[in-house]
Amino acid sequence: MALEDDTTGEIILEPASSPNGDYAAIEDNHLELNLEKLNDRAITRADNVFTITVTNETVDRVWIEHNVTGLTFYHGNDLTNTISKSNPLEVSPGDTEHIGVAIDTHVAQEGTETFTVTAQYADNETEPDQSAGGSGGASDSSSSPSPAIERTDLTVSPTTADTGDTVTVTATYRNVGDASGQTTAQVTVDGIVVDQRTIVLEPGEERTVTFERTMDWPGTHEVGVSGAGSQSVTVGGPPIDVVTASVDDTTVTTGDSTTVRATVTNPTDRGVDRTLEVAVDGIVVDSRAVSIPAHSERTVTFERELETAGTYEIAVSGVPAGEVTVEEPGGFSLQNRDLSPATTAALAPPATAGLLFLAVAANRRWAIFG
Repeated sequence: MALEDDTTGEIILEPASSPNGDYAAIEDNHLELNLEKLNDRAITRADNVFTITVTNETVDRVWIEHNVTGLTFYHGNDLTNTISKSNPLEVSPGDTEHIGVAIDTHVAQEGTETFTVTAQYADNETEPDQSAGGSGGASDSSSSPSPAIERTDLTVSPTTADTGDTVTVTATYRNVGDASGQTTAQVTVDGIVVDQRTIVLEPGEERTVTFERTMDWPGTHEVGVSGAGSQSVTVGGPPIDVVTASVDDTTVTTGDSTTVRATVTNPTDRGVDRTLEVAVDGIVVDSRAVSIPAHSERTVTFERELETAGTYEIAVSGVPAGEVTVEEPGGFSLQNRDLSPATTAALAPPATAGLLFLAVAANRRWAIFG
């Protein structure tokens, strides 16, 4: 369903056709996001929850603004591609962009909040026009306070290490906007998110975030922070490798588990300890220490429950294990499903979050839609 009271007809918001589209609905000319029973102290994500379709050829940028700490809107299924005024969607007429939602319950608070989707026109004019329903009137978004967080000064040290050594990764974030904002710093090794932290910055505030990463596997690895670049780190040590990784069941039903297997070889004369990490869609969700005797191999298994329908890429310590497709059981209602951390480790019992709204308003040249 489109928002029928969008008087310009230039932006259409709809629940996505994917299973996660059931978290979105059009109610009373609002796009409502109903996110319930989020895991406490975890980052929970849902890809492709709703879509934004642009119909006017003069609209060239779209972004989402809000003041909720711990809430992130991102493009499609790429959690690192956050949507904000400083990182807007570049759009063309007829484009339909898929939007995902992530909530960091380390800092997010339960409750009901309002968000805005803002469209910028190529001519940047700010002439007011008729307001379009919802919980707001016409406004000039060009003068509205907004955060603009920049990443700078990535440092990775040392760039030469032995297996078991710790590498320190730092990145500096600065809010050059005029409103409080938040961002998620994500440490990556060979493109896989191995650690992450949400930070909140006041206008003009600068903060350096520091992570420490133990390098368990020999070879040359790209270590960095999403959006800030990476540096090569060469790790020396005995040739201990994950030689195979696989999943037992490539198709499962929501709530069921699949078994992930990885085999590690040790061709040396000494026993070694290593930590294996399971990643789902490029984010580490589980880890386990394993001891491998000399001149032997060990197979380690992980049980992973996937509660949200979709297809997921599984890997173990950088070695692809295959795809797992999660399907809804026949006749199961999708209403009021729990949003589960399909790609995030949950370390505590569930907590409850409230109903989230996107408000509706519109101007002729700067417009807010919901």
